[in-house]
Amino acid sequence: MPKSKRRILKAPKRGSSRKPSLELAQLFRVVARTATDAIITIDERSIILFVNEAAQEVFGYSVSEMMDQEITMLMPDYLRQAHQAAIGRCVQTGKKQHSRTALKLTGLHRSGREILLEVSLGEHVHKGSRIFTGIVRDITDRDRVDRELRQAKDRYAKMIQASPDAISLRSLPERRYIEVNESFTRLTGYTAEEVMGKTPSDVNLFVETEWHRNTLEKLQRDGEIREQEFRFRPKGGEIRFATLSAVRVMLDGQPCMLSITRDITERKRTEAALSHLASIVESSDDAIVGKTLDGKIASWNLGAETVYGYTASEVVGRPLTILVPAEYQDEIPEILERIKREERIQHYETVRVRKDGHKINVSVTISPIKDASGKVVGASAIARDITARKRTQEALQQSELHFRSLVHDAPYGIYRATLDGRLLQVNPALVKMLGYDSEAELLRRNDERNIYCDPQVRERLVKEFWPKKDFQGVEAAWRRKDGQIITVKMTGHAVLEKDNSLAHFEVFAEDITDRRSLEKQLLQSQKMEAVGRLAGGIAHDFNNLLGVILGHSDILDQHMGANDRLRKSVEATRHAAQQAAALTAQLLGFSRKQVIEPKVMDLNASVLEIEKMLHRLIGEDIELVIRLDRNLGYLKADAGQLSQVLMNLAINSRDAMPSGGKLVIETAHVELDDTYARQHLGARSGPFVMLAVSDTGIGMDAETLSHIFEPFFTTKETGKGTGLGLSMVYGIVKQSNGYIMAYSEPGRGTTFKIYFPSTEESLPVQQREMEIVGGTETILVVEDEPALRELTCTLLEDSGYIVLESSGVDDAIRTAKDMQRQIDLLLTDVVMPRMDGRELASQLAALRPNLKVLYMSGYTDDVIAHRGVLAQGTLLVQKPFTRNKLLQKVREALDFQAVSSLN
Repeated sequence: MPKSKRRILKAPKRGSSRKPSLELAQLFRVVARTATDAIITIDERSIILFVNEAAQEVFGYSVSEMMDQEITMLMPDYLRQAHQAAIGRCVQTGKKQHSRTALKLTGLHRSGREILLEVSLGEHVHKGSRIFTGIVRDITDRDRVDRELRQAKDRYAKMIQASPDAISLRSLPERRYIEVNESFTRLTGYTAEEVMGKTPSDVNLFVETEWHRNTLEKLQRDGEIREQEFRFRPKGGEIRFATLSAVRVMLDGQPCMLSITRDITERKRTEAALSHLASIVESSDDAIVGKTLDGKIASWNLGAETVYGYTASEVVGRPLTILVPAEYQDEIPEILERIKREERIQHYETVRVRKDGHKINVSVTISPIKDASGKVVGASAIARDITARKRTQEALQQSELHFRSLVHDAPYGIYRATLDGRLLQVNPALVKMLGYDSEAELLRRNDERNIYCDPQVRERLVKEFWPKKDFQGVEAAWRRKDGQIITVKMTGHAVLEKDNSLAHFEVFAEDITDRRSLEKQLLQSQKMEAVGRLAGGIAHDFNNLLGVILGHSDILDQHMGANDRLRKSVEATRHAAQQAAALTAQLLGFSRKQVIEPKVMDLNASVLEIEKMLHRLIGEDIELVIRLDRNLGYLKADAGQLSQVLMNLAINSRDAMPSGGKLVIETAHVELDDTYARQHLGARSGPFVMLAVSDTGIGMDAETLSHIFEPFFTTKETGKGTGLGLSMVYGIVKQSNGYIMAYSEPGRGTTFKIYFPSTEESLPVQQREMEIVGGTETILVVEDEPALRELTCTLLEDSGYIVLESSGVDDAIRTAKDMQRQIDLLLTDVVMPRMDGRELASQLAALRPNLKVLYMSGYTDDVIAHRGVLAQGTLLVQKPFTRNKLLQKVREALDFQAVSSLN
């Protein structure tokens, strides 16, 4: 430091008037040397002019190191500029700096460590210069201790406030609240302001005031109380339970009570619940058993005594295996391992054994038991005897399996549906009936929208059925998946909920489509049969009359000259009789009473034979298409009848195509299966020769189609059709053991399909036609119709034959007995009163073994033929017959039987 700067600290010259100043300076040095606080003096430039030894302890520098240095060396860098600014302001303003209150400033120790300083400042002027002196005290440690005390107080305050227990401080003996924490306010419902300065009695906190008084006396006597249970009443709440622990303390010389209150309401409730649960466990009918992890029985309730038959004293401490049959012993280790893994086993069904040795079925729920630390120390098992229930279940399952089997295998459709038509359950028969692929697919449908053809039918059914709760035999039309309509007959009943509301319907459905179809076909067949019998009866009598007309026409024609003016009348009479005969032949064909001679035929050849005729028949505006199966095979039928079938069907098609069209005739070999045969009355399975005739005509509706085979039914105008064409086709097909079906829709044409049984027989060899000649043999004529009998005898006599005439069977038998001459041929009617022609021939054959027989009839009634087919070796001339036909058949009979007798 410059000498000028230090001069102010030197003593005054001897003899000077400043002796007191020297004494003061000496005093200052003594004070500064002995002071425990650092004393530092600086000038206006912040140069240290004086520093005592105590400063060495504060800042770590020696006195010599600090002298003549700037005071900023003892400050952190960030304070130096502020210090210089403050000194500058003091110098400029001339304002004195005196600090009666110590300042807290940060200093810098020689080690670089910042220290907290408490500084008191003063100044004086010396020779015009301002001198600043500061007393500096290091308060770093004191500040740290104060801070730690404050932190400790804050921490303890927070701990008290954060405590879950209610903590309060009350004065003694006044018992007034001095301090409470937040848990106290939560527990009691009172705020701190509401209880401060008040006693518990002031807020009516304790339920038992006597208990409170006794507790305070104990505190005063013993200085503390521990875990005292009591009841208290929170603000506006229900009474709760708590424990009180307290100590007596002295605060500022005043005795006080520091108490901790803990709410145990939930614990008390839990204890009550546990006590209640214990009573339930003890009185439970279920066996409740405690067990250790090594499989020992630890507890045993009364229910266990009932279930297992042991008393608690008999089993507690014994291994659990005494309850387990030998074949179930392996369960126990596994169960114990699962318990150790803290698993809970629920409703485990097994078998246990009673004390008496009987095995029982039990349902067991096992739960792990843990100690306070959460460690598994055992298990509790609740077992219920389900032996009776298992037997019931097994019986029920057997019953259910039986029922399910019945439902699953039932041939009838069975389903459950809600009121709005939602299907709940269906069986396989219903799935098959409706043509679906699976039950799941059908269950996605709604019976009202997807099954019933007319939803209103179901709606009406539900309305009528719901009040009665069941129905039987109700028929409805259903729609299959493929769109096909079927008829079903249903029986159902309602299943109700407990409140009598509808749960669902259970319905049994039978597909009666085939039955209804067969019934319709049967009714049609019966009707056709009845009409056929009527037609056959008419034809029989009519043929007799026509035979007389034709025979006498032939006689007249034979005796007339070539130019006789009556010849035309005779021809007209014969023509009319022949047309009438054709009409009766159609009637007999329909009734299947016409006698035929079926032969093995090639259907393809028959079609080709009449192809030209068909072209002329249908006209040029109709295209004829013929498709023949080369591998057709043969059938057995009457050739003439087969030609009639083809022509009648062609005519029917022609009339259905007035504006032209296409007529297709097809043949094919087909195999009809059992399913087709079951669905079509009159059809049977096997190989068939099929003839199909199709047209592109106007077609027919279902009503018209149902009548087409009835005699005299026609859709043509009056006088343009007899109505016998298709009925004759029907009769011929049936008589040939065939089957005919018609398919038609309005505007889409018609197809007839005829199925003739296929035969393995070969085609017959063609025979040469016999020459018509008479003879001299004796013929016994038996006919109950006088006119026809007389005519027949005349025709035979005119041809050289000797004729014996009989009006009936009795007359014929007498003649055969009485006549001495040989009778060569019996010519007899088939249908006669009292005895038919076959019986007559049998009786006469006994009298005359070599008698030949020729039957004549237009209506055999299966006497000499089966379904119109003559028995083998039987000859017949059909009424009405002409002279030539009669003579041809008589000659054939005489010659054929003569050859047979020779062989």
